[in-house]
This record gives sequence, structure tokens and C-alpha cells, in this order.
Amino acid sequence: MTQTHLGAVETRPVTDESPGGRTLWPPRILMVMTSVVLLGLAAWLVGSRAFLQGLESLRPTSILVALLLGFVTTAAQSLRWYTLARHRGIDVTFTRALADCYASAFGNMVLPGGLGGDAARVAVYRSQGDKRWTSPLLALGAERLSATTLLFTAAAVTLAHRSNVLAGVAALVALTCLVASFSCMRGLGAGRSVIVWSSSAVGVLALLVLYLEAMAALNGPIVLALAVAGLASMSIPLGMGGWGVRELSVAVMAPTLAVAGDYAVATSTAYGLLATISCLPGLAVLLIAWWRRHGRVNRD
Repeated sequence: MTQTHLGAVETRPVTDESPGGRTLWPPRILMVMTSVVLLGLAAWLVGSRAFLQGLESLRPTSILVALLLGFVTTAAQSLRWYTLARHRGIDVTFTRALADCYASAFGNMVLPGGLGGDAARVAVYRSQGDKRWTSPLLALGAERLSATTLLFTAAAVTLAHRSNVLAGVAALVALTCLVASFSCMRGLGAGRSVIVWSSSAVGVLALLVLYLEAMAALNGPIVLALAVAGLASMSIPLGMGGWGVRELSVAVMAPTLAVAGDYAVATSTAYGLLATISCLPGLAVLLIAWWRRHGRVNRD
């Protein structure tokens, strides 16, 4: 497995074999097939035209909004990662944290399960901090769990008047994530805790606005509950980049959310496309890292 550097940033691209020698292709193919099957089920429920309608969101204005909101989301995430990593004794600058999070977001979008980029980030910092592996794992856990807590809290509140069952499940997930995040943030201090939770709120809000932008691009009704449900469903680590899980989830929940199933899937597809675009700077980060390392190797 190779490593590349972007200034002080190190990324570990996934190759065909794991460190133990076991190939990564079977799980990768399995996740791709999972997304395909789930997308097929969603198309069976609402029709394939809903996916084509999602393409209508790709307008210059929507693409620009996606990139802007992607920066807001990633900057907020970077502030959390910077704060939590330094708390764990990891030497990282905010610029490096921003590059880390962009690369991680792109990795999560294209690698199996939606967590590959995060796993690579932990691996990069495995030897830094107070404890090998544990320090970056706890920092990343707190960074992700804080945002997930707020997202499912919003889901519980938003869905309360639509479905007691869904609201109850969301509240339970939010409580579980809250307890886990507090455990990961042990000893953080009040000042840093405010930074973490505030940046989490900004990040979740930016994601919601992007989902609402997808609805606006399709000239449909703006339904906050649909946006929250779609984002929450992506927490299930199946498929690639949330594709399939998100579309099938909103298709099934459409009657509860008081929206048409085809519209729910169309907006979900539109959001997926815009979210992918918002992560593209992460690809640039990885390409620049590869180019710099390639040039350094040639000079040596």
C-alpha cells in the first residue's frame, strides 16, 4: 500500500490488497451490488423516471451552491477535527485538517460503506497522539458522532407530528450517539466543546440547505421532513456514498412524509448528485498529493 503527501497531509489510497494481504475487491463489489439492488427496488416502487428527474437539478446555479455549501460543511468539519485531534495530542494545523476532511469526504463518497475515507484518516494518524490508533479513532468518533447526534435530534423533532415510531427511533439513535460522543470527548473542556457542537450545528444546517436546494432545483415543494429523513438514512453504512439506501428509504417513508414517492426519490437523486459535486475538491486534494509525491520520487 502506498502513501502520498500534500504538504503535511498524508493520504492512504486503497489498493487491491489490505495490509494483511487480503483483497479488498469482494467487499467493494458487494457494496456496489448493494447500491444497485437498493436503487432497483426504489425504481420498482416509484418508477425509473424519478431518477431521470433528479438530473434536472444539475444547473450552473445549483452546482455553484453545492460547491459553496460543500466548503461550509467541510470547513465546519475541519474545525471539529482540528479541535478534537489536538485535544488527543495529534499535531495538525487547520489547513491540514481542511485537506484531510475534503479527502475523507471524497473517499466516503466513492469507497464501500461510506466510511472508507474516515478509516483512511484514522490510519494516516495511527502513530500520532497519546495512544497509537486510539487517539485518532476517538477524535474522529467524536467529530462524526456530534454531527450525527444533532441530525437525528432534528429528525426526531421534525418527524414527531408525522410518525411516533420514526420519531422514537430517531430519538433513540440521537441519544445513543450523544452518549458515545461524550465518551469520545472525555476531558475536552467547555471551550472546545462549544466549538465542536457549534461547528456540528453549522455542518448539519449546510447539509439540510443543500437537500432543500435539490428540491428547489426541481421546482417542487420544500419539505424539511423529507430532507431530514433522507440525510438520516445515509447513516446506514451500506452501498456506495449513500446511493440506494437513501432512495429506497425516502420511497418507503414517502406516505408518512406526505409527499409523492417519485418526488421523494427524484429529490434524493438530485441531492446525491449535488453532494457528489460538493466533494470533488477532495479529488483535487488527492491528485495534488499524488503529483507532489510522484515528482519527489522522480527527483530522488
